[in-house]
Amino acid sequence: MSYDLLNRFEPTPDELLRLVFGRVDESMLHEIAAADYGQDVDEHLEQLHAIKSGKVLAPMRWEPKEVLELIRWSEPEDPTWSPGSTGDRGHWMRLFSCTVLLRAAADPANEGYFTGEDSTIIQLVDSAIKLGVSTPRAALKFLCWCMQSETLGDWDRLYFAIAIQILLVVLNECDSDTTMLLIDAIRSDNTTPAEIFNDCQKKKTWRVITQKFLIESKNSTLETRQLGERFVRGADET
Repeated sequence: MSYDLLNRFEPTPDELLRLVFGRVDESMLHEIAAADYGQDVDEHLEQLHAIKSGKVLAPMRWEPKEVLELIRWSEPEDPTWSPGSTGDRGHWMRLFSCTVLLRAAADPANEGYFTGEDSTIIQLVDSAIKLGVSTPRAALKFLCWCMQSETLGDWDRLYFAIAIQILLVVLNECDSDTTMLLIDAIRSDNTTPAEIFNDCQKKKTWRVITQKFLIESKNSTLETRQLGERFVRGADET
């Protein structure tokens, strides 16, 4: 299946990477590096500096994969959650971690090395929406670029598809052709709604965001609402 139709959204990883690199300061990098109970902070921090300088770690070592994944799970709206910060600071740290993980996973040298992309994607989308301003647009371009990656399998591609549709609703840029392309991508492996969320640790977040934007938003279309209802039904069945 060709995803050339997504080119109208100017797919690129660079814009979102520039945003997160510009907003995550040294104190945030130290906090991310210390996420694994303060173990191997110097080693993690060295690799985080390399990433912020523009290097794609491929293959990515345990340092900093472990701490990036730990911050990926963070919940900035929950003051009791650890590791990770709260509010905008926490969202920038989480957006940084999710973006770096998905960018690294798209590199052939890291193929098969990452897990939990279904959760990483929705954590990225949630932070991008909450931070607002330029982040949803940059996230859309990034996820469209990921969607076109040759290393991506159909199973992960369906999560990118629904995430892209969510961001199109947020930006009020839904169109029938793109929606049908994304729906076809979701149907491509004949996965049932329940199976989509069988092993997803962040299915509750998927449900809340899908309900809010694909079903209840005034920007949503009939096709988009139907797509959202399918995903919400799948989350409820697991």
